[in-house]
Amino acid sequence: MRRKKGIVSLLLTILMLSSIVGGCGNSGDSKANSQGDGSGISAKADKIVFAMPSFNRIPDNINRVTEAINAITIPKIGVEVDFKVFGPADYAQKVNLALQSGEQMDVFTTLGQFTSYVSKNQLYPLEDLLPEHGKDLLAIIEKDFGPDMLKSTTLDGHIYGIPVNKGMSIPSNIVYNADMLKEVGFSADDIQSVDDMPKIFDAIKQKYPEVIPFGPVNVNPSDPGLIFLLKGMYEVDFLSDTTGIGVVIGDDSQVLNFYETEEFKRGVSMMREWFNQGYLEKDAATTSIAFSDMIASGRGFSFMASYSGLEAAKALSAQTGKNLEMKRIAPYYFETGAVNMVSWMVSSTTKAPEGAVKFLNLLYSDQELINTVLYGIEGEDYVKAGEHHVKFPEGKDASTVGYTAMLSTGIVGSESLQYQLEGVNWSDVELKLRENKETKMSPFFGFIFDPSDVKTQMSAVTNVVNQYLPGLVCGVLDPETSIPKFVKALNDAGAEAIIKSKQEQLDQWIAGQSTQ
Repeated sequence: MRRKKGIVSLLLTILMLSSIVGGCGNSGDSKANSQGDGSGISAKADKIVFAMPSFNRIPDNINRVTEAINAITIPKIGVEVDFKVFGPADYAQKVNLALQSGEQMDVFTTLGQFTSYVSKNQLYPLEDLLPEHGKDLLAIIEKDFGPDMLKSTTLDGHIYGIPVNKGMSIPSNIVYNADMLKEVGFSADDIQSVDDMPKIFDAIKQKYPEVIPFGPVNVNPSDPGLIFLLKGMYEVDFLSDTTGIGVVIGDDSQVLNFYETEEFKRGVSMMREWFNQGYLEKDAATTSIAFSDMIASGRGFSFMASYSGLEAAKALSAQTGKNLEMKRIAPYYFETGAVNMVSWMVSSTTKAPEGAVKFLNLLYSDQELINTVLYGIEGEDYVKAGEHHVKFPEGKDASTVGYTAMLSTGIVGSESLQYQLEGVNWSDVELKLRENKETKMSPFFGFIFDPSDVKTQMSAVTNVVNQYLPGLVCGVLDPETSIPKFVKALNDAGAEAIIKSKQEQLDQWIAGQSTQ
């Protein structure tokens, strides 16, 4: 058994960079199409608010896309949708403000806050509605992922969310400018692990002195992707706690203080060395500039991020205008939080729970709806380029079409029904679904930590994590002197009480599994 230790931070705002608030669609009194699909929809449509984060440019007005969505949902399921789109930096704040103020908010996603929403009683239990109104959703999830996905959003017998049905296995990758790599005399074969990067960074610095060799992941400008890397390398289970309080490693059930482990110290020591060698910017821990912008301007070479499949670099190339490639450097590891980190939920205050579940069912199973939400209107925002592929209309791109949310493909609906950009190999989607079933899964998958008894400590510890972790994972702080201060501050803030609570709950969960 490992010696007991105290806390971990996930710092996940998966795949997200700052944007601005988008508009909302028309929510008038549209009538259901009397023809419908023969399923007996009511004369007047249920009205729901559907809030989605988009990582593309947020248009000033999305009314025409909202109308296109309702042209699908009203006749098919008798549900009228008020479609709201927010940038990822604003999304959680906007959703939480609506939930707290009583403003209508029916269907929304977690972005890593699943347990927080559960603990605040903000979610509607779905287990009674899914058998009747979510049959298609359940069937496609089991086909694409397997039978255990909903374990990650089930607590005390209640299903509180529907995980996005996508390639969930997201190994750590180095994403790099392939033209620069070739110019300095290296190839993808020279990248097998993070240990191979310093020699490449040195060559980049020598040939391109104005270029920053490595930068933080797009998701969070102060996160270089280190925590995800360590999770895959060492099989770390964060035990569903998105604030990062306590982990287990491998099949050992003792909850540890991750920040005291050798695994964490090795990781931040590597980043410290990279920082001292000038591979990162001096303000890497505090910058507000996404490194993708640095790459687009020609001033950045690489970053580390987690992506499913092997084709994500093509979308990143389209976004940045540079020839980007990526190379896997660590495997993924399935634990509960890895699946429920992006789940779609229904608000506990909804006045149309059946309508909300009907909409979710269609969002996961209807190809026309999914792709309207992602790409907009065919002929205006995109054109078909084959059975599975689309492209932008002639003379247009992602920044000039009226609407696209193509970078949200990983958080909406079922990936097997989504169009892909022209040039993306469809076999990559099939690879993602195959890897869903092949990636190693934690023996504690399905455990969800209930933080209700330690809310005060959770808040205090989170503040400490936010104070220390960015500097450590970006190499700005010296691990030898900063980790002891970090751990002391965590314990002073109540980390040990959180670890104890999580250990007790995990022990009870394990005992319950043996009786099933």
